Amino acid sequence: MPKNKVINVEDAMSHVKSGMSIAVGGFIGQGDPLTLIDCLKTMDVSDLTIYENDGGYGDRGTVELVRQEKVKRIVASHVGTTPEIGNAMNEGRLEVVPTPQGTLAEMMRCGGAGLGGFLTPTGIGTIAEEGKQIVELNGRRFILVEALRVDVALIRAHSGDTWGNLVYRGTSRNFNVVAATCADYVIAEVEDLYTLGELDTNSIHTCGIFVDAVVRSNSGYCVLREEGLDD
Repeated sequence: MPKNKVINVEDAMSHVKSGMSIAVGGFIGQGDPLTLIDCLKTMDVSDLTIYENDGGYGDRGTVELVRQEKVKRIVASHVGTTPEIGNAMNEGRLEVVPTPQGTLAEMMRCGGAGLGGFLTPTGIGTIAEEGKQIVELNGRRFILVEALRVDVALIRAHSGDTWGNLVYRGTSRNFNVVAATCADYVIAEVEDLYTLGELDTNSIHTCGIFVDAVVRSNSGYCVLREEGLDD
């Protein structure tokens, strides 16, 4: 595996094709991979299925892809911060699958851990259990939820090195951490870029083994830590 995974955003995003499933990090605008989303807006792709906590905030985030009708389905814990997604759903232009936040996060985590699924009591006694397999243990009923694997993950980190080791800042860990584990191809945009070995190994939140491509963020600042890093 190459030690330098830094490539331009167009090459990284060329792995996204129509009809693919995509896990997106972020939480109501915090840690959203806006550089990658901006690139996706320029691409000729459609029929995407997005798994994320929400659709962004206001008019920024994956809601921009919905506006362009590139997305056919969103699986999210809520879309209340992006009214345009609600409008698209009500008009029949978009399928929205509401999924409890913890359930969605665990779907991604289990997919990354190689597990088949998990049992959760969340949703029992509601419409969430309709059509689902129910398992009873020790007198309690649980919904069997399958683990999630997707084609591509789009994530954002505050700091990263050329091999893809990532450090998130504050609450931007959110869905970025689990999304990075459940995809066949992971693209990470970073603000501060370091060479391999410069980051404190005890501070790394996502190991580079999960990351396939590193892109420099243009929706924040990106500092080059070594002369000649572009080479």
